[in-house]
Amino acid sequence: MNNMLVSIFTSLMLVGVIYVIVQINNKSSDEASISVRSAYGDKGFEVLIGCILLMWIVPYGVIIVIPCALLLSVLSPAGRMSWGVYGKIRAYAMSSMLLIVLVSGFAPTPSPKAPNSWGEPLFYENPNAPLYPSGQQYTWLKLPSDGGLDVEIVQSLTIRTPHQFGKLSAASSTLVIADLFDMQQSRLDQAIQLLDQQIVFDIDENDMKLVPIKDKQTHSYDLGAESVELDIRIYELRSLTLSSDPTGFKVGEVFCVAEANWGGELDILVVVRPVGHTGLFNDRYVEGLTVQWILA
Repeated sequence: MNNMLVSIFTSLMLVGVIYVIVQINNKSSDEASISVRSAYGDKGFEVLIGCILLMWIVPYGVIIVIPCALLLSVLSPAGRMSWGVYGKIRAYAMSSMLLIVLVSGFAPTPSPKAPNSWGEPLFYENPNAPLYPSGQQYTWLKLPSDGGLDVEIVQSLTIRTPHQFGKLSAASSTLVIADLFDMQQSRLDQAIQLLDQQIVFDIDENDMKLVPIKDKQTHSYDLGAESVELDIRIYELRSLTLSSDPTGFKVGEVFCVAEANWGGELDILVVVRPVGHTGLFNDRYVEGLTVQWILA
């Protein structure tokens, strides 16, 4: 329930701003006061409330809801007429609501998942992480007992997903948005610095490139009594300075698995493994660590 408080509060603010805009409009106008239901024209109030509710249900949330609502109102003759008369107050309301949704992305998140068996994280924060959206990140360095190449940099993150409050497809939508805006690169700088300390050739976090590997988008993890299917992504980690090839030289792989929560929060596990790690072949989807992380 605590995970949902920010999104519940944001939803209430979105409803409240619909009323506040009308009150401001009534006070600044010389005409007679109008009710909230009539201020936004035919079905305008209902559509605004519906958009708030749909952010809890529809995948991609506001990214899908707002354009669809605008498109439907433009396609409808009655909708176009209402925009001609009530367009100004509708624009004020929608702009204010979008601003509230964006600002909610700065709300703090709970601590990331941290299985007891992993011990204390090496880092409790990441100075390279973007300021928006809000998130927390723990990082572990796992070294093999035999001194081989099976080094793993493990990161557990909790980030806010202000674009949607619901759980449905929140993991996949956030991963797609992260890919589009290259948001994962800055969060990986800390892991790349740790990897540089453990491998024989020098790599620079400023000259690294993530290349998506074509693979399945979800994987089912066996928890014993049940199984859970989570969204996954796998990337090649390529150094642009170790090769003249513009695509870079592969130095490792990055595995990501995400689990969505109700209330606009997403848990992400990131595992960075160097080339030569045996798990790249016999533990492609990081089964052991991921199950521990899910159960934490």
